[in-house]
Amino acid sequence: MSLTDSQIKRLKPSDTCTPSRPDKYSDGNNLRLWVRSTGSKVWVSDYKYAAKRQSLTIGKYPAMSLADARQRNQQIKDLIKQGINPKHDKKRLQADTDGTKAFDAIAERWHDDRKAHIAPKTYSRDYSQYQRDIKPFIGHMNIEDITAPDVLAIGKAIETRGAPDMARRAMRQTGQIFKQAIREGLVTHNPANDLTIALKPHKVKHHSRVTSQQLPKLLQDIDAYGGDLLVKLGFWFLCYTFVRTQELRFMEWSEIDYQAKIWRIPADKMKMDRPHLVPLAPQVMAILEQIKQLGLSDKYVFFNTTTRKPYSENAFITALWRMGYKGRMTGHGFRGLASTTLHEQGAMHEAIELQLAHEKENKVSKAYNGAQHLKYRTDMMHQWANFIDDAYAGKIDNVIHGNFKQQAQKHG
Repeated sequence: MSLTDSQIKRLKPSDTCTPSRPDKYSDGNNLRLWVRSTGSKVWVSDYKYAAKRQSLTIGKYPAMSLADARQRNQQIKDLIKQGINPKHDKKRLQADTDGTKAFDAIAERWHDDRKAHIAPKTYSRDYSQYQRDIKPFIGHMNIEDITAPDVLAIGKAIETRGAPDMARRAMRQTGQIFKQAIREGLVTHNPANDLTIALKPHKVKHHSRVTSQQLPKLLQDIDAYGGDLLVKLGFWFLCYTFVRTQELRFMEWSEIDYQAKIWRIPADKMKMDRPHLVPLAPQVMAILEQIKQLGLSDKYVFFNTTTRKPYSENAFITALWRMGYKGRMTGHGFRGLASTTLHEQGAMHEAIELQLAHEKENKVSKAYNGAQHLKYRTDMMHQWANFIDDAYAGKIDNVIHGNFKQQAQKHG
């Protein structure tokens, strides 16, 4: 029968308890509570490794609660399944003495900070995954002790149950929590960086998007959209810049370099943990000026005055559905449309990949330089903005005049 907290609190050394023979109470799953003759209570995990019965003291009660002891006991079982002797991997089983550098404490702060800025459904999904897939592995560890193999073990464990996309998501979340610790000055490195390449390749999921021939109708529908003005302007911003929707939603006024006409996105907001430069065409600067005149927020550009936080992902998805594009177009679709069209028109591949801030492991990302091909990219983004305007006007056959190859030779 499993133990309970009230039962444990009442336990005292029995008449037969001696210094060499403590009382032992089973909680099931080979987890036991030892009550010593001094009255102290310790948790012991019994297990079998290399065909030998072994035991490991994992903590004292009440410093380690019943729930924590069960979690730690399960972590030991997980290590054994991976062929790791828990006694030889003590760092995985060390608790932070004061809790300030415990990975779990930092993770909780990161999730709490996000809760006010993301959709409840997204928060619930990510927090549930943390509790289920990440915390059991490293939640108890001092963040300074966590290594890349520790993080990779999380992804591998999820991968073995046939969920490769979820494995990548868990490892990315772990990386984001490390960024939180870096911002708090607790660590200086992020062992989760670039680890997803160690997982099995997965099939690319293509986001729904319209074709370049269907683009004029989409642009006209966006222009005619009668919903929230900032959502409408957000769509035009996505059209002109093809940034990720999340990057757009959390855009801050302080990130805009008005003199250079560049949006400088800091590394901690980017998927690949690298700063990103977005050249801003005159059409984009005009949108920013229009929003600035509304005086909605001193911090966020796309600020929802109703919820008092940046717009949610659902705001843009719902708007597309209302325009009749459910299953036909997504916010991410603007990126795919831009990539396909620019490649078809002969634009420089490396410049397109840099502007998309793709995570592909290639020569571009290995030798990343945020300002690489910036003059060419600026010209490309200006032409792309003109392409959007011409497409809206129905001049789809006359846009982007095939001079990208010439520009590549000029600016390469």
